[in-house]
Amino acid sequence: MKYSSLASMVLVVISGIFGLILSGGNLLNALECIKAVLFAVGSIGLIIGAVSILRKDREKDKDWSEWKKRFEIFTYRVTVIIMSIIVLLYGCISDEFLFMLNH
Repeated sequence: MKYSSLASMVLVVISGIFGLILSGGNLLNALECIKAVLFAVGSIGLIIGAVSILRKDREKDKDWSEWKKRFEIFTYRVTVIIMSIIVLLYGCISDEFLFMLNH
């Protein structure tokens, strides 16, 4: 969870800076940009994780030992899916925050 939170924070900071620059300093537009980036990255991560689970070449995993050191319980496929779900969760939190600001 700490890796996905770190990845989400990096995405929030980078997309927030670009959103502020492109919107001319409008905070609501920057938050919309952050939400869109989190939703897009989380969705793409889920698709990549699902496709990697559907493939059947489990014997050909090159980096299995490195993943086994970091994530003792899960394979890298499940780890990518869990990280994507957490990124989407942060996107939902930002969407709820935007909803409360607009109403």
